[in-house]
Amino acid sequence: MHLLAHRGYHAKLPENTLTAFASAVEVGFEGIETDVRVSADNEPVLFHDRVAPNGVAVAALTRKQLSEVCGYTVPTLTEALDALPGIWWNIEIKTPAAASLALPILSDYDSSHRLLVTSFRHDVVLAAAEMLASDCGLLNAHRPAALSTLLHAALPHPNLRTLVWDCEIVDPDILRQANALGFRNAVYGAKTLYEHQLMQELGVHTLITDYPQYVGLLPG
Repeated sequence: MHLLAHRGYHAKLPENTLTAFASAVEVGFEGIETDVRVSADNEPVLFHDRVAPNGVAVAALTRKQLSEVCGYTVPTLTEALDALPGIWWNIEIKTPAAASLALPILSDYDSSHRLLVTSFRHDVVLAAAEMLASDCGLLNAHRPAALSTLLHAALPHPNLRTLVWDCEIVDPDILRQANALGFRNAVYGAKTLYEHQLMQELGVHTLITDYPQYVGLLPG
């Protein structure tokens, strides 16, 4: 099972920062999951929440202003990809506006970096699959009544073969169905050691986790 650090190793460091990313690699993660949004000065910034700590929308703040509010330098997508070129990057694109900036950048790294491009906006993922050769994945916060309804749009795109599930909604049946149709399963949101071990027992391809203390406790 492949292990990605959710927003980097942020137990003692600000999440989605270059130091959190480097620390995650140091403790044994294969790669990083991070989030792309657009700042007011049209920068593709790595920031998860829609609203900054001061209550102002990220989209209404320049990168400099956002960094001042947070108390650390908020990196851009390009800075992160350049800083750690040899790892696996799961780039979650938060909005269509972020996609308009991120996808052209990712196309420049398509052949040199290992990428997995995901979004809860499935229209964004389809656009990424058309533009890039890199792997793409559909983020899911709900369990569909029928898997076919979710996969119909993905099937024409051979690089769109990853489904990313919330740990709370995933179950063995849907994992088996996805595998039988040629899709890999990734999971986010596992919180306990038991959940981490269960995901491995269920044959999950990739686990996106906030808990580096469990990395060394999973069977190799």
